[in-house]
Amino acid sequence: MRARLEETQAELRRTRDHLEKLRAHQARERQFLQQELEQARHEVSGLRGRLEALERFENEPSPSSDENQPEPVAVERSATALVALARSPETGLTPLAISTLARLLNVAPVDVRLRLASPLPAALARLPLAQAEELRVSLREEGFLAVIHEVSPALPRKWVRVKRFALEEEGLRVENPNRESFPVRYAELRLLMRGRRTTTHVETKQEVDYEVHQQRYRRTPKEVEEKRQTVENFLWVMGKGFRAIFNESTQFTGLGALRTFTVHENLQRLMAELHQRAPHVARDERFVQQSRFVMPLVDPGRGQELLAEVLLQAVEEGLWS
Repeated sequence: MRARLEETQAELRRTRDHLEKLRAHQARERQFLQQELEQARHEVSGLRGRLEALERFENEPSPSSDENQPEPVAVERSATALVALARSPETGLTPLAISTLARLLNVAPVDVRLRLASPLPAALARLPLAQAEELRVSLREEGFLAVIHEVSPALPRKWVRVKRFALEEEGLRVENPNRESFPVRYAELRLLMRGRRTTTHVETKQEVDYEVHQQRYRRTPKEVEEKRQTVENFLWVMGKGFRAIFNESTQFTGLGALRTFTVHENLQRLMAELHQRAPHVARDERFVQQSRFVMPLVDPGRGQELLAEVLLQAVEEGLWS
């Protein structure tokens, strides 16, 4: 009986110790959550103030036009650049790191979290070139490995839409629909991106409604918008001064015995074959699951291409592999 009593008392002591540790852990967790809640309330309050200020600005009456004012002169838009975080600091994206980014970007911490919601690289800001370079330097001084990429509508990159291709011994040779040939050595390839793109096409059609009016049918024409979505599989092959698109319009006879019946599988096999011939290239397949990718600070229709360019810049600077 005494042994059983001692065993029961020991079990009670262990249970008491466990409960005390659990209470202490819950107290610490409660304190941490309260701090996070206060910080979130502070950020929401700041955003609400910014929204109210914007609404007041929008509701202000516009200044009256003056006949003596000179006519507005068209100003050429200067090129801007995306500043993107390519790699997290060694300590990770801690609350302190978020606060540091918010200070450098001059935005609220909640804005930083939104811009970092997607996998890296993530766009942090879009600024004129000189300011973008200054921000990149400041970010690197604080331990954030960032890259910049110029976004200039006046200087679009020329992408080769591949109709036919050949896997030669020293490099890849592609041919566009106009039968123009573009060779590139395997050593010059840097990035392979495979994915899907969803495109919405809007067509306007004329239809006629028939209504009964005074025992007679009345024809009422109307316009109806019809939306149609298409999904395209693609493989982007990118290198020094080289951009090529492989998709549904590509003939995959260049795969030889590796050729299969579906575009999806052919792109998979082509990507694997190119990586085997050029093991140094980086590979990314995030767009397989993100056919509708939206990148902050840019036109939604250009999000995938610009992210690919930012990722290529990170690869060339040794920040991505």
